Amino acid sequence: MRGCKKWLGALSCSVLTVAAFSPAIANATDYPNAPVTVVVGYPAGGPADMAARIITEELSKRWEQPVIVENKPGANATIATTDVSRAANDGYRLLLAAGNHTTNKFVYKDLRYDVEKSFTPIAMISQAPTVLATSVSFQADTVEDVLKLLRESPGKYNYSSTGYGSTSHLAAELFKQQTDTSIQHIPYKGVGQAAADIIGGNIDMVFASLGSVKAYFDSGKLKPIALATPERLAELPDVPTFAEAGLSGYEVQTWYGLLAPAGTDKAIIDKINRDVNSILEDPEIKQKLLSQGGYAAPHTPEEFAQRLQFELQRMEKLSAAVDLGFGK
Repeated sequence: MRGCKKWLGALSCSVLTVAAFSPAIANATDYPNAPVTVVVGYPAGGPADMAARIITEELSKRWEQPVIVENKPGANATIATTDVSRAANDGYRLLLAAGNHTTNKFVYKDLRYDVEKSFTPIAMISQAPTVLATSVSFQADTVEDVLKLLRESPGKYNYSSTGYGSTSHLAAELFKQQTDTSIQHIPYKGVGQAAADIIGGNIDMVFASLGSVKAYFDSGKLKPIALATPERLAELPDVPTFAEAGLSGYEVQTWYGLLAPAGTDKAIIDKINRDVNSILEDPEIKQKLLSQGGYAAPHTPEEFAQRLQFELQRMEKLSAAVDLGFGK
């Protein structure tokens, strides 16, 4: 055998060959036997961070190993994503990804990783409905009212987003494309300042994840217009869906899920998936996610991969018609 000294003999060479492959086998069988890090490309305290912490706290208990959240915000989460793409594929450094993981392929020309080839999908954690929100003084209470204003004065009104390629940006552009309307895009670095400017009247509307604006609804500072969901939500029973307003097929939801570097042992992927899905069945965990504006969304790795492919295909079509920024 290549690399074995002749004087070791065939038996010794065989032992060395088995030993060379044993770490991968041990990792899959005994995983995890060391701390695991989940890298989050968003600031602490935000929806993505909270989804990660809810799951990692429970995984730590089950695995009897620390599961650490490491926040590496910046550049629409591409800093964190690049970090994990270069990590060892042993299951000990994972990525908490969100919906803009797929949009970034069409936003940045110089990504240092391949959105499709650099990662292996593990498990979905939750998804958060998108809602159209305005200030309470905005002269529209329904989708029909909004469309009337937009068509009477094309380009007069604006919307905020949490940056180029974010789900809020995607949701607005899909809305514009489907309704053939014109709305100016004002990108922000976070939903807090964007919400403040809507409340103050500087911004007209936002297509935001429910978790990021529900507190403003509860306090009466923002007004929900419609939900980009298949049906109404129990948390907002009086808020209609876009489908009810005649925009069938307009559905946008932010998702959060775990990805591993490509080539990670399938046994490790399957173990993490089983444990995450089991955690998501816990009513207490469901309620914690719900309090953050999200819904538990257990998927198999294969179903998660299919979801990513669907979103990549949708984004490819949208990017052909809309300038999504390319790193602006």
